[in-house]
Amino acid sequence: MADVIVQPTTVDSLARHSRVGVMLALRWVGTGIDWILLACFLLGPDWLLGNERYQQTLWIWLSLIALYYLLLEGIWGRTLGKLITGIIVVDAAGHPPGIWKAILRTLARLFEVNPFVIGGLPAGIVMLNSKTRRRVGDMWAGTYVMRVKDLRALAQPAT
Repeated sequence: MADVIVQPTTVDSLARHSRVGVMLALRWVGTGIDWILLACFLLGPDWLLGNERYQQTLWIWLSLIALYYLLLEGIWGRTLGKLITGIIVVDAAGHPPGIWKAILRTLARLFEVNPFVIGGLPAGIVMLNSKTRRRVGDMWAGTYVMRVKDLRALAQPAT
């Protein structure tokens, strides 16, 4: 009797069938790219404006950092790091999660993916032990991080 290959039919089943090592690597690289960009949001204006003017406008640069994940993940499901690595944040229906879910993901990110507090180690440990390859922020928000090409295959009818 031949083995039957079951094609995942939902975002949740697709997440369960994704390769954990691949997803961990893609998420880690994407996060690193985002951290570099966010560091530029803080360091670039200081260099360009001079420290005194930078201190006067610091609220602008901190606001950009706060809005980075909320708007990009909430509206498009992708930050620059996710775009480059080919992954996307979606809800259970496969759509970008919206601002509220992005807020929940970002709040959890403060402790589980914080570069100053053990890096992304807590998120990595949770993701490695999650059947659906999700970190705490994804579980709180009901979101998934998927490879875009896998999500596209899910949207196509089976032949």
